[in-house]
Amino acid sequence: MLTLKNAIKELSRTNSFFQKVYFLSILSEKSQEIFGQIIAKHIKFIEYKEGTLSIECDDCVWASEIRKMSRQIKKRIYDIVQIKVDKIIVSC
Repeated sequence: MLTLKNAIKELSRTNSFFQKVYFLSILSEKSQEIFGQIIAKHIKFIEYKEGTLSIECDDCVWASEIRKMSRQIKKRIYDIVQIKVDKIIVSC
């Protein structure tokens, strides 16, 4: 059965716009698994372009923690959704 999610996944293989939409939706779905339940409540995925992931955080303290953990977060993202993130930009 073809679902919207599967259609976007298929389109993401050849189209950068759909790749971004698919990746951001998967990250939102898996945010608790990637960041943990507490931090996941404070973040919003803003942009993914050319290996750079932009995250907005509602509190600068959590943003600082995410920056410190960026190497582990990049690894978790790759392990969970199999998409490589080269750089994480966090704003608050």
